[in-house]
Amino acid sequence: MGGTMEQSFDEMLKPAKPVKRTILLVDDEKKMRSRYKKVLKKEGFRVIEAPNALEVANILMREKSKLELIVLDINIREVDGRDIFDIIAEYAPNLQVIVSSVLPIGEQKIRIPRAADYFCKANKDSLLVSKVKNIVGTSPVQV
Repeated sequence: MGGTMEQSFDEMLKPAKPVKRTILLVDDEKKMRSRYKKVLKKEGFRVIEAPNALEVANILMREKSKLELIVLDINIREVDGRDIFDIIAEYAPNLQVIVSSVLPIGEQKIRIPRAADYFCKANKDSLLVSKVKNIVGTSPVQV
């Protein structure tokens, strides 16, 4: 019995295990999700994908505590990005969102004024990575 208590105490003294920061990509275009997932994973992020509002709601219910940031497309076929933003605000009000669209930044700000940042898809992927890092940082989370 003594060995078990010592082992437990030793386990408690071990440093926390680093975990990759988790980003949720919301875009109905698989090509865009794959593109941004590849870029963000290369930078050390864990990436979850969602093509629609229903999947966003499901992921928020399951993974909300693990998510650091959402990258949200505005133009989504079934449910508009503005409505998805409202779902995020209701389920996870402290979760920050970068709006991503082909629309100019000014138009994005009009459509979703409360986002943490905005990204025009015409820009280089490195700008998106920079915006993500500015919000969530670069070092792994300790758990």
